[in-house]
Amino acid sequence: MNKKITLAVVFFIFLGILLPLLFSLLFSNQRSSTIVIDQRIQAPYLRHTSKDWILVYFGYVGCVKVCTPILQNLDNFYDSQSFESLKESVGFVFINLMPEVERSQPDAFAKSFNPKFEGFYLTQKELMSIDREFNVFFSKSLRDVTEINHSDYVYLVQRKQNGDLILKNIYATHPLNRELIITDIDRLQKETK
Repeated sequence: MNKKITLAVVFFIFLGILLPLLFSLLFSNQRSSTIVIDQRIQAPYLRHTSKDWILVYFGYVGCVKVCTPILQNLDNFYDSQSFESLKESVGFVFINLMPEVERSQPDAFAKSFNPKFEGFYLTQKELMSIDREFNVFFSKSLRDVTEINHSDYVYLVQRKQNGDLILKNIYATHPLNRELIITDIDRLQKETK
């Protein structure tokens, strides 16, 4: 029993401390706080959005320490004058990491920050694939079972005409470099025309 507890503690330390630290180190070598991915992903739930470009944030309903400030920042960004020209082609999706909530709650949570934001509920099975597709790390908190420790990045996804989804970039949120995201989207849109 003692060996199982030790392994569990090591696992949670790895997920909760070492993986975010590794991701931070990856970003520290990037001048622009961006990791360029440019790979096809399997995320059928994102095909429901009508926009060609999707900014995705993973969190959970009721997260006040991390998600709420970031979602407020993303709302300010989305409603900013500098983002105005991109609203026609760029949507924002919040994906809930806690399947114990009611299916309608993620969308209501996202819309509480901005009525144009979409919130998606994923089943436990769907959640199991996001770490492979997006490199999202999440685990139950050791201190509070109602909380989740999770990575907090913004993901830029392109939805192609044929339905393929391409994960283009991952952006650090501390701080969120708004100008960089706008410049990247503008450049990528011009390249695909």
